[in-house]
Amino acid sequence: MIKHPFPGLRPFETDEDLLFFGRDDQSDEILKRLRCNRFVAVVGTSGSGKSSLIKAGLLPSLHGGFMVKAGSRWRIAVFRPGDHPVHNLAVALSAPDVLEAGEDNGPTRTRIIETTLRRSGLGLLEAVRQARMPAQENLLIVVDQFEELFRFTGDRQTDELERRAAAFVRLLIEAAKQDEVPIYIVITMRSDFLGHCARLRELPEIINEGLYLIPLMTRP
Repeated sequence: MIKHPFPGLRPFETDEDLLFFGRDDQSDEILKRLRCNRFVAVVGTSGSGKSSLIKAGLLPSLHGGFMVKAGSRWRIAVFRPGDHPVHNLAVALSAPDVLEAGEDNGPTRTRIIETTLRRSGLGLLEAVRQARMPAQENLLIVVDQFEELFRFTGDRQTDELERRAAAFVRLLIEAAKQDEVPIYIVITMRSDFLGHCARLRELPEIINEGLYLIPLMTRP
């Protein structure tokens, strides 16, 4: 049975990379930025295929070893921030194929990681250190639909949501600024939310360094 090559409104998934074509150059450009910057922001209009480009373009390239210096051994956590971004990050990191820890799995493992994340701005770095990943392995954190962090604007503006967003962004920035532990960050975000990033300290600067704005696709 031949699989239908068009998934509809949902994004392509990583195991559908053979059906995902026409955007190799864009995947290569994101790889170039990731080689130079531990934090890359993939920005585009709604429906431009940001999630598909990461899941079916970038991730298979990483597993294929196209980021030569980093190798092909990657642990990858993909999640959406929602209203509780630090908790959702902990859930993603506690997955068996991300930060494994023997018998400490499931809800218990999530609580341990979340407690570590909340201790300080270096919490993500510390959580990865505690996991003791084997040598030559890298961790990629993909924050899909990063604009969910800005739900504190407009009618839903609350100090609590803004504090959660700031604490979460601090974890990402501190992890991306260091080069001792192989942690890489990729976010996808709608371009109409780009201006909101100025509300969070150091976020505009790190986005400027690793920004990739998705171009329009041609008919070919």
